[in-house]
Amino acid sequence: MKKLLLIYNPVSGMTKTRLSLQKAVEYYDSKSYLVTVCLVNRLEDCSENIDFKSYDLIVCSGGDGTLNITVSFLIRKNLPARIAYIPSGSTNDFAYSLGLSGDVDALLQNTVEGEPRQLDVGRFNTSRYFLYVAAFGIFTKVSYTTSQKAKNLLGHAAYILEGIKSMADLKSYHITAELDEETIEDDFILGMVTNSLSIGGFKNILPSDTALDDGMFEMVLVKMPKSLVTLNEIILSLLGEKLEENQHIYYRKTSKVIMRSEEKISWALDGEFGGEEDTVRIENRRRLLSIVC
Repeated sequence: MKKLLLIYNPVSGMTKTRLSLQKAVEYYDSKSYLVTVCLVNRLEDCSENIDFKSYDLIVCSGGDGTLNITVSFLIRKNLPARIAYIPSGSTNDFAYSLGLSGDVDALLQNTVEGEPRQLDVGRFNTSRYFLYVAAFGIFTKVSYTTSQKAKNLLGHAAYILEGIKSMADLKSYHITAELDEETIEDDFILGMVTNSLSIGGFKNILPSDTALDDGMFEMVLVKMPKSLVTLNEIILSLLGEKLEENQHIYYRKTSKVIMRSEEKISWALDGEFGGEEDTVRIENRRRLLSIVC
């Protein structure tokens, strides 16, 4: 029999989208796979007893954070970064960008019959990685401070509700960003280095020509607004109204960026806490990940 490793998050996502272990094992058994299950929070422990290279297929089931943990683990261990993905999180931003269906039966079939696609991965400083976004500022802290229970009940509405609470207390950060071909310096309330069509549940936030395998990131830096009118214009742009034409927003394509700030800033990587840094180096690792789509 062929061997399959299922990396599984038992708490991510709403009940209707969460994968049943029994269903998964029965399906893969019908396809002549011998299944080993490893909970995502036990990956490091599993690595002591599991030969990851011996598996014919590695399947990740969970949300964007689960996928981030899995891919980052494989890269750090110099293992083949080739997996199949069954999204079952609250927002599933990356799954949307990949066009993966929300139907569990179709997703299971896809893991076995789908075609691999090469995708870019972001390296954050020297040892952290992200698949679709590295971000700081307003709304970003919400992604890793909102409880899993709230995410499961409300989906991405949980992010919005928590974000609205903090709107009255906007905080800006003075940042110098060194890109491929220019340097930008200003006060920003939000910064994102992305490789996705959906961020925080907001669909098509970036232009339609955004590619996931071109070796380039889309960088968005939002300046500190001077009035509520300006803030409203910024929000409308972030919701999809000509983001690149807003004079309060820097939108650039770049393969790498170094950001320096006057204080340590909390970063989120694919919706998970990425640490507090005053200097970050972000680099596009082109087509480092192979994922079945």
